Amino acid sequence: MRRIGVLYQPHIPAAHELALVLATRLRERGIEPWLESAWDRAALAAEVNACDLLITLGGDGTILRAARATAESDHRSPPLLAVDFGRLGFLAEVQPAQAEAVLPRVLEDDYWIEERYLLVARQYRDGTLIQEAVALNDVVLGRGDGPHVLRLTLRLDGAHVTNYIADGIIVSTPTGSTAYAYAVGGPIMAPAMDAILVIPIAPHLTLARALVVPAATIVELGAESHRPAVVAIDGQHVFPWERNDCLRVTRSDRVVRFVRLGRRDYFYATLTARLNKSREL
Repeated sequence: MRRIGVLYQPHIPAAHELALVLATRLRERGIEPWLESAWDRAALAAEVNACDLLITLGGDGTILRAARATAESDHRSPPLLAVDFGRLGFLAEVQPAQAEAVLPRVLEDDYWIEERYLLVARQYRDGTLIQEAVALNDVVLGRGDGPHVLRLTLRLDGAHVTNYIADGIIVSTPTGSTAYAYAVGGPIMAPAMDAILVIPIAPHLTLARALVVPAATIVELGAESHRPAVVAIDGQHVFPWERNDCLRVTRSDRVVRFVRLGRRDYFYATLTARLNKSREL
């Protein structure tokens, strides 16, 4: 490895401090570190292609920002090693106290790669594409400001499935099934599943169950209400919605590559540990 990006959560001082330490260790091994805030979208877009590896220091939000940046790059995405400074850390691999110790293993390629697929969300207005974005966790069509419900439509592969009266609809990857989708009662999906989860948010007198569909499915959403609605990407980027817009969500042909140091069957043990930890929050 010649160049490694070290991306930190700018609002966590300990994350920045550890980033400086790791940058020093990399220089000692003759590797050029690129130290940057994970919140700087312009810098991420400009630099990720030049990195052989990205180390993120923050919570799941930091990982999501870095993951989308790698997916939007022009070349094969560099793998991510996630150091957990968050509350739950479903995506993280190591704790801050372990970061220095595991660095030599990573530099010697003593790890395996886990690939997680992404979604592509395309928003159309009058038949014209106006927004396109990738999501690692989920794409949400939901209400804007105000305590109102939306009248929503769901089509799968061009076929009308149902109408909803609800606060919104979540379209999630297996990765996102432990995030917002889980919070509204959705099932947990193993990362290796080749499927998409569709679940309404607070549905009223309509289909209340989650739908699990093949990952190749074209999911189309509409909101017929005159009331404000928005499209949210991983809960971080929000786009305005107008009546009769169409949101088309499909599986991306890009993946995010995570560095894993433990067993390949880690998911269920990690899931149990994270859920037990959540009870202490």
